[in-house]
Amino acid sequence: MNKNNIISTAALLCGILLTACGGSKTDSQAPVKYETQILKPESRIYNEYIPASLHGINEVDVYPQVSGIIREMKFTDGFKVEQGQPLFVIDQTEYQLKVQNARANLAAAQAEMENNKLTYESTQNLAAKKIVSDYVLAASRNAYHVAQAGVQQAQAQLSIAETNLGYCTVKAPISGMIKENGFRIGELADLTDLLCTVSDNSLIQAWYSYTEKQLLDLVAQYDLVVTSEGLKSKDGQTAGKILPKVQMQLKNGETYRYEGEITEIGGIVDRKTGTVIARATFPNPDDELRSGLSATLVFPTKMNNVFRIPKKAAVHLQDRLLFYRVRKDGTAEGVICEAIPSNSGNHYYVKSGLHAGDEVVVNGAQKLSNGARVR
Repeated sequence: MNKNNIISTAALLCGILLTACGGSKTDSQAPVKYETQILKPESRIYNEYIPASLHGINEVDVYPQVSGIIREMKFTDGFKVEQGQPLFVIDQTEYQLKVQNARANLAAAQAEMENNKLTYESTQNLAAKKIVSDYVLAASRNAYHVAQAGVQQAQAQLSIAETNLGYCTVKAPISGMIKENGFRIGELADLTDLLCTVSDNSLIQAWYSYTEKQLLDLVAQYDLVVTSEGLKSKDGQTAGKILPKVQMQLKNGETYRYEGEITEIGGIVDRKTGTVIARATFPNPDDELRSGLSATLVFPTKMNNVFRIPKKAAVHLQDRLLFYRVRKDGTAEGVICEAIPSNSGNHYYVKSGLHAGDEVVVNGAQKLSNGARVR
């Protein structure tokens, strides 16, 4: 290879190297393009989801009022029973004997009373003729009164025995769906044993709880006052008459066809849990809902003057959210904001920290830091 070729080859290699080096430098110094958004206040409907347990409008736990062996069960678990319908029959033998004994005692007491009555009447006649003393007359009268009291006592004992015999048949206290508690024929039922529960499901109450923050937000949004009877408006209306209707999502993912109404919000915060118990009532004309089920309540909340910002614009700092605002000089300024995620999960609704007209970075925020140049 001659000298000219060597020089030409070296020059070509240098040119390639310089081009490569120059290209890398250009790529590394290429400015990042940030996408921004000018904030405008909006009104949005935000659905808040709170778990709840369902209960019939009236639930009664049924306990036996006498103890004994269960001889009959006259219902089908999970089906409807009518008020007064027999549910359980407890062995009546012992209680029938007590009734017979009480009747015999009553008959004896009545006979004794009649004897003492005759004696008293006879003594009255003798006392009128001054044959017996006043003391004998008073003693006879007292014996008659004691016999009368004995009859009353025997009658009371008979009533108790007959009542207990009647208690051997356990009846439904209300109409509703029945759920037995695992007892079987032949088992001993004691006074403290829960036999079954009867639930009136014509209306369903969904029990749930508000956190302190949710309660305070609710009070502020609807201008409510906290009383010992729960939340009310300043003119005395119950919260249920003011707050919006409630929807319910069932465990199968379906939305219950009827809307509910908030009927009770407690006025006292539980110190241990920091929550307030509340209830929403739903109609149940088709017996679709059952006491004991769980569901999720959907509370639509209207938010005014919030800013909708894409989720990717947020920087998470532990439990706080930071958004970058663009200063007038084109640099970034991190702002801690109060925000909640949209129901779709694609956006945040910023409630405080930013203002109308602010320009925020919505793409590339993860690469920024305070003072970094945006444009």
